[in-house]
Amino acid sequence: MTAQPPHIGPRRPDGPDAAEPEVPRGSWPWAIAGLVLGSLAVFALYWETAWSMGKMWWGSGTFGHGFLIAPISAFLIWQQRARLARVNPRPSVLGLGAAALGALAWLIGDTAGVFFVQQLAFVFVLQSLFLATLGARVTVLIAFPLLYLYFAVPFGTSLIAPLQDVTAAFVVRFLQLVGMPVYLDGIFIHIPSGSFEVAEACAGLRFLIASVALGVLFAHEFYRQLWRRALFVVLSIVVPIIANGFRATSLVFLAHYSSYELAVGTDHLTYGLIFLSFVLFCLLGLGFIFREPYRPSEVDSEPRPQPVPIPAGATQSHPVSAVGVALIALASWAYADHIDPRSPSGPVEFAPPAFETWQAVAPTYDDWKPSFPSASQEYLMGFQDDDARVDLYVAYFAQQRQGAEVVNWHNSLTGQAPWQRAGGGGGKTNVGSETVAFNYERIIAGERGRVVRYWYWVDGRLITSPYLAKALEAKAKLLGGEQAAAVIAIAADYSDNPRTSWPAFESFLAQAWPVSRVFGRPKG
Repeated sequence: MTAQPPHIGPRRPDGPDAAEPEVPRGSWPWAIAGLVLGSLAVFALYWETAWSMGKMWWGSGTFGHGFLIAPISAFLIWQQRARLARVNPRPSVLGLGAAALGALAWLIGDTAGVFFVQQLAFVFVLQSLFLATLGARVTVLIAFPLLYLYFAVPFGTSLIAPLQDVTAAFVVRFLQLVGMPVYLDGIFIHIPSGSFEVAEACAGLRFLIASVALGVLFAHEFYRQLWRRALFVVLSIVVPIIANGFRATSLVFLAHYSSYELAVGTDHLTYGLIFLSFVLFCLLGLGFIFREPYRPSEVDSEPRPQPVPIPAGATQSHPVSAVGVALIALASWAYADHIDPRSPSGPVEFAPPAFETWQAVAPTYDDWKPSFPSASQEYLMGFQDDDARVDLYVAYFAQQRQGAEVVNWHNSLTGQAPWQRAGGGGGKTNVGSETVAFNYERIIAGERGRVVRYWYWVDGRLITSPYLAKALEAKAKLLGGEQAAAVIAIAADYSDNPRTSWPAFESFLAQAWPVSRVFGRPKG
């Protein structure tokens, strides 16, 4: 046995038997208590927003995955428990600032009646609660699970129309490549043996959203390099769109070479589900090919944190931070509940000014009437000038409120059957020396076709953007402004080409602009 030389001074605890420094964990129970307390308060205050999300998960197959998002996020946080155990949670005032921004966004969304904004803000306030209660260091460690909660927000319905157009164009292009005669009319595909409509259910939105949610999760779990993650997320977007195009094309071939009953009946939904599930399986298989190996030792190889002393009273500050977030949410909820908007405008008399050449007549069709079920008043009248003819429709809202707005998912310029939407977009036209922007929808009913140009009249302005319409609605309620709003639409028929309706529009607008004059006189 060799004698050890005497050691002078304190010995460093770096030997094999030395005890590892531990981070004090006394504040974690208080932090968890603050999270639970704050979460219950936020859910209680914003329960209508949370309930609206749940209803969409339950009532729509497109958003049914929302039930899985919170459990997945919780599991991802649980996976980080080894790292979290080494960190001392410390409340952060930054979380209170973030909560204030989220509460303001929720207030604006509630005032404008935009569920999507309210739901995003609700998730953001919950994320701010984690930051306020646990601090920036802990929040960074669980940043991905917290950000993944945004997939619980039902979104993407505005993509249905573009996806319909993309799917229809894909089918037509493929049929042209194989030499089959085909004619595309908006979202209607005509081949010698029959016609097809790329309906909303065939747009592929459900599969696209599920694919992106799964793709983002897969990329985070199996890749560490940013380019690999970005590549797989892009694949999770592109592949389902292309796959849905092939699915729709195969249904056209199935109908053409077998029977339409088999292609357009209930079996085609089952076929589509099986086909797209197979594509998703292939996408994940492709992802496994270039995935990076997982190294469990990475956590253990991280530098050991040094002990951080817990300041006196710091453990009790976690619930205090949670209460601060709850009070901020309470302030936004209370203000939204007690907003005292101006009295709604009274009824108006629809009386267009006298035109030089256009004369009021009966509407062109008895079966076309846009659907704005919550409008205070509606007006539909035809106008004729020699052979040119248009119909003018107005949906007037004396005061906008939740469910009764000019921009709402249940409103429709197409109206009821037999009319169907074939396309839409925006454009510009010259009215005198003024360049006027407009929206339009193209609708068909058998051999009949119509172009419907329309505008929103909100806070005394004629605009085309639905997002600006919502912003002006919120501004009018919060800061004061015109409470009344309207949708104004002008419809003209066309034969083979929608452009044949343009001369009628230009002639009518030259005498009728601005079209908001149609309801400029109050009754009584």
